[in-house]
Amino acid sequence: MFLQMSDREGKLIDKSESSSFEDLALAAAQEIEEAKLADAVAQESQKSADEKTEEWQNLLGSGSLLKKIIKSGDESEGLRPKRGDICRISYELRLRDNTECIIEQKEQTKIYCGDNEVLQGLDLALILMYKGEECLLQIDPRFGFGEAGLKPGESLGTIGETESKKYDGPIISSDTWLQAKLVLHDWSEEPEHETLSIAERMEIGSRRRNRGNWWYGRGETQLALQLYRRALDVLDESTGGITDPTTTGEMPVASDSLMALFDERLRVENNMAAAQLRAGAYDAALQCVTRVLSCQPNNAKALYRKSRILSAMGRNAEALVAARAAALAAPEDSGAKRELARCEQKATRDRSAERKLAKRMLGNPKPASPSSPDKKPSRTKMLVWGSLLLSLLVGVASVLVYRYKQHH
Repeated sequence: MFLQMSDREGKLIDKSESSSFEDLALAAAQEIEEAKLADAVAQESQKSADEKTEEWQNLLGSGSLLKKIIKSGDESEGLRPKRGDICRISYELRLRDNTECIIEQKEQTKIYCGDNEVLQGLDLALILMYKGEECLLQIDPRFGFGEAGLKPGESLGTIGETESKKYDGPIISSDTWLQAKLVLHDWSEEPEHETLSIAERMEIGSRRRNRGNWWYGRGETQLALQLYRRALDVLDESTGGITDPTTTGEMPVASDSLMALFDERLRVENNMAAAQLRAGAYDAALQCVTRVLSCQPNNAKALYRKSRILSAMGRNAEALVAARAAALAAPEDSGAKRELARCEQKATRDRSAERKLAKRMLGNPKPASPSSPDKKPSRTKMLVWGSLLLSLLVGVASVLVYRYKQHH
């Protein structure tokens, strides 16, 4: 993705191609869940319609996601939605042990299947449903609100809403099961990104970033990373105004809508760097902030995160340079100030450690011995030596007196 700008510096480097260990972990987890769901599909196909509607189906084989069909869907063509398909759904989410409490309710809303735009329990169940099907789900906390749970006043992170609804029910703990009524109205394949308008790309990218932020805030780093990557996919623009500079450097300034798309992509890159830092994928995180800073050298958030990343990598001198730049770019930002102070303290400790190491390498002078002439004798020793000297003088004097009398 490249951009010619008038009042902006730099250019964005191609697509995000960073890979790290969290990609492999996430892919492996998804393959395991999909394999379990495939087994459930095979088992379900062997049952009659009456059996399906009268019992709870153990979708994953572990009892963590149970499904009971209320109304059968259209099975004539045997088609179900796949990951990436755009599903039009309605759902109602309640507490399993307190069904009077409605957590969230949406009608005729569109989501991308497999993107975790809804809770994982709903997402997993969708690929086992037919068009027009209605079902009840019992969802283990792992596929609901997870370890973080949900407290009154916290955001539900509802997809497609600029300001998500706040939860106002009882506390949902890490062991609270959920119950959901889910309807799959229909679905369609995800269109090629090149066919979408800039406004459509902007809407999709923003909603994925916002949902990723919600997962990140709940400590679900891998789910956040998945949403950020999907946002970057749709926010990349390779045609229609974003091109390489000409040899003369004379190009028309990009439109406001295209610049907005570009800025949104940089926001996602910044957020992805924070998630990768938390996941310990330091090289990938550094690539993200480098892409941002190549376009916006004074982006304070990117400079701040670059400092944190470099510190985690043990590159403390470079981290200090980035922290100073962040504080200069945002002098009123308390986070940038704290990061600079932390880096300066670290630099002071490093210099002290280096001085001590240098002294050890050069060798320290040996301490003076007790008999050193520079060391003053104690008072007791002076009295002892004085007494001995006096006795010697008295003895010598007596001998001299005796010899004198013998001769006279």
